[in-house]
Amino acid sequence: MSADLPEMAGHPVADKVAGQSFIARTIWFTVPGTYVLLGVAYAILPPLQGMEETSARLLLAVRWLLVAMIPYAAVCMAIASARFFEGAHNPLLGRESERLKIQCRVMQNTLEQLVWFALCVVPLATYLAPAQARLVPIVCTFFALARFVYWWGYLRSGTLGRAPGVQLTFSLNILLLVLALVLFAKHLAS
Repeated sequence: MSADLPEMAGHPVADKVAGQSFIARTIWFTVPGTYVLLGVAYAILPPLQGMEETSARLLLAVRWLLVAMIPYAAVCMAIASARFFEGAHNPLLGRESERLKIQCRVMQNTLEQLVWFALCVVPLATYLAPAQARLVPIVCTFFALARFVYWWGYLRSGTLGRAPGVQLTFSLNILLLVLALVLFAKHLAS
């Protein structure tokens, strides 16, 4: 949405500083909150049985990616339904409602984040110790919840409403990337 649209007058997205302030209000709890929630879940969940073999942890990751994909599948179904009921079958005509346009943006961003997430979780699962394998279902579930927060926020509050979901997802994906790279580097050094 452009800042010069009449419906954006008075909305924080129309003012750079107000927009930054709006986004910054959630960072202080979403980023550390991500790591606290993951840590608490990891501490509470007992180690999974049968994770001694690398292939078992890899299979675990592939299976749990199905949970991480739920938000993507859900938004695809919402788009299909909206296109049918709105009569916006041809996306090239530009007849989508504002809500449908948001759904399409949510779908695209969720796919992008899902690729990043999957490309970190799969190799990470091969480096985890058997007792650490419980991290896989934790992060897959958290990813799905973060994407639903993103979707809900976008529909509820427009562009800036995405902030908590973006922050939750990005905090998780950065953590997984760093962790996977550190373990990969250790593997190469050994």
